[in-house]
Amino acid sequence: MSDTSGADTVDPAATDRRGLKVLAFDECLQRLRDTVVGRVGFLRDGEIAILPVNHVVDGMDIAFRTSWGSKLQIAADAGRVAFEVDGHDRALSTGWSVLVHGTATLVYEEEDRDRLDAIADKPWIPLDVNTFWVRIRPEEITGREVLPPPAAP
Repeated sequence: MSDTSGADTVDPAATDRRGLKVLAFDECLQRLRDTVVGRVGFLRDGEIAILPVNHVVDGMDIAFRTSWGSKLQIAADAGRVAFEVDGHDRALSTGWSVLVHGTATLVYEEEDRDRLDAIADKPWIPLDVNTFWVRIRPEEITGREVLPPPAAP
């Protein structure tokens, strides 16, 4: 289980068994904040669904707007989800990924919805009156980065 207390406990030089840089907790949160589009993954009718969403980070929680459908149903059922953001630089052969495992729930409190509306960017698609906020409460946040290859001697 990854540290979700806010403490930056990963050694900055830490690598995993494949030599990928292990991102520190604070670095994972910053990349979640800086990335506009993420992907939420969940089980839908026995199949894995992965859908893009515009999101915000509220403390350590991830939140996104949606209308009625599979994402909202998962949240209404307090379902387990995965959430992922990433980036890459093809020219440098580098990239990174942050993965969150947690539980999705609907945001019911008007005060919470108003706060999320205030910190969210303008939606990419028009919102209808049946739009809801979904919150992902993380149980694990991890990240890895492919570092540039060593310079040739």
